[in-house]
Amino acid sequence: MKGYSRHQWVYRALRFLMGPYLKHKFQYTYEEAKVKHRPYIVLSNHNTDWDPFLVGLSFPDPMYFVASDHIFRWGLISKIIKYLVSPIPRIKANKEVETVMQIMRRLNDGANICIFAEGNRSFTGETGQIFLSSGKLIKRCRAALVTYRLEGGYLSSPRWAKRLRRGKMSGRMIREYSPEEIAQMSVDEINAAIARDLYVNADADQQKNPVAYIGKNLAENLETALYLCPRCGQINTLTGRGNTFSCPCGLKLKFTPFGRFESEDGTPPPFSTVLEWSRWQSRQIEERVRHLPPHPEVITSDQGQSLYRIHRARKNTLLGNGLLKLTSQQLILESKDKTWVFPLDQISDMAIHGSMVLVFSTTDRETFEIKTDHPRSALKYVELFKALKSSIQEEE
Repeated sequence: MKGYSRHQWVYRALRFLMGPYLKHKFQYTYEEAKVKHRPYIVLSNHNTDWDPFLVGLSFPDPMYFVASDHIFRWGLISKIIKYLVSPIPRIKANKEVETVMQIMRRLNDGANICIFAEGNRSFTGETGQIFLSSGKLIKRCRAALVTYRLEGGYLSSPRWAKRLRRGKMSGRMIREYSPEEIAQMSVDEINAAIARDLYVNADADQQKNPVAYIGKNLAENLETALYLCPRCGQINTLTGRGNTFSCPCGLKLKFTPFGRFESEDGTPPPFSTVLEWSRWQSRQIEERVRHLPPHPEVITSDQGQSLYRIHRARKNTLLGNGLLKLTSQQLILESKDKTWVFPLDQISDMAIHGSMVLVFSTTDRETFEIKTDHPRSALKYVELFKALKSSIQEEE
């Protein structure tokens, strides 16, 4: 494999140099993984941007990481990353045959691979849905499977937050599945094992062993995750400032270092945690979509949005800036010069990278990003899109 010796040297150097820093920064403890079979695929849950380094500390054997395509579109920085560690690109909201082929080629060359099985960081502290294709990939690759669990990552670095918090994190290998074991398991059994091994619930962990995650402006940008007010029922009215999360309707809550909401007036908060609020929010969106009027109307909108066309692992092309709108049938961006219309039945999937960048792919295999310079929930578009698509499928 071209550059393999260099990649091995860089991997080991980064483990040596980054270890003390990360252990101090996150109060991170970990166990060294003792894997019996080679090559292997590591599947881990995902909560911080530092997770590749944190996972790597447990594995002396060099690994290649599957990474979001957007890091390959940073110009010179991307070239340096590719030269040093050669990650495998994957476009979110897109079924990537090329990603699978690269994984298999590197395994055939004897290299190890690490994949973050959710494909996304959690907005709530609960491990997200594992890609159903994970089991198929593991079965097809015929390599050993190693499951690895990170804990404490969500409250150390909430996906919606701008700043890190100082608390505790840990990481450890959960189980190794040999190639022979994988051969005896069905795809569904593999997926179930992955989901079981990687499951983390930050709220449940805090109830068992409360840890304070200390930082500044703990509620800042929380509206990118929680966009529906439980008091007035409005979308886009919530705002996080300092440690306070509030709505003009009068709702005013404090977000504590323990990851819980408290009312500033002493009354019980509508929800105790982000996860509780998010679950209610998702149910409300599904219910509202079921009762939408038959004619198209704007469900939600945001000013100051930038639409880009993605060229895989190379660059973005800016198409326009303006008002983003979602109706029951279309995603629309209106600029001064042009309007881009994407019928929902021609959008194959939608996802998020970072906390606010909306990514979607069309049925003709084009991929687009929508960015913004101010706090705006990309999650509301994803949840509305999925609820609308589900509603359309039920009608059909």
